[in-house]
Amino acid sequence: MEAEAVRRKMQVLRPLACLQSDAEKNAALVVLNQPLEKNLLKQLWGCSVFRAVTDGGIDRLMSCVEAEKDLYIPDVITGDFDSASKSALEYYAQKSVPKIHTPDQDETDFTKCLRIAIEKTRSLPVKEYLVVGTFGGRLDQQFANFHTLFTAATLTDRPVYLISQGSLACLLPPGKTTIHADTGLEESWCGLIPIGCRCDHVTTSGLKWNLDDQPLGFGELISTSNAYSSQVVTVETDRPLIWTMGYNSVELS
Repeated sequence: MEAEAVRRKMQVLRPLACLQSDAEKNAALVVLNQPLEKNLLKQLWGCSVFRAVTDGGIDRLMSCVEAEKDLYIPDVITGDFDSASKSALEYYAQKSVPKIHTPDQDETDFTKCLRIAIEKTRSLPVKEYLVVGTFGGRLDQQFANFHTLFTAATLTDRPVYLISQGSLACLLPPGKTTIHADTGLEESWCGLIPIGCRCDHVTTSGLKWNLDDQPLGFGELISTSNAYSSQVVTVETDRPLIWTMGYNSVELS
């Protein structure tokens, strides 16, 4: 427990490394029930050693990859199976893909799927969890996705990235995080969003508008539409804080 606490106090991230053509195969992928971008999906599928799909996500997956669906067979499908089509379920059953029924209505399909992915990858060389189908669509579901980031922080010390439609978001734990924005895929903007709680002490370096032991909170100050002054950004925070950044999706085409 003490070693884990140290890791959480000093974290080093390179969020967009997974989008590079030579990305290491060290991730686990979670596919949600929202429209998917084929080039993004193919890239993240290729750098993942484990792939989990929520029940409604299997139809999204089949629709996205179309004739190549035999190349995109997940390791597990989870959910209450109220949103997946019968034909999709039958197809993956023929491919012997395990189904895990998760009827608990107190958590979203994303949270339940991520719990299972984390459990099943404890012995695998997974350094991060990548989640697609996260932005766009219903606003309440997008807030639920951010809520899952907070739940994930109690389950794993590995980063969980929401990636869709040119935006990436993750939760920074209390302590110091160093973020390397040096892949060449970064868009110019980034932000620090105090969702879930007010942060009383935030200090940054490497941004155009840095914070110097300042509070962040809704109704006060939030750091949207910030930009980089360096390829290395540091963030020190006393409470969990959302980091968000843009990526150049054109480079994935």
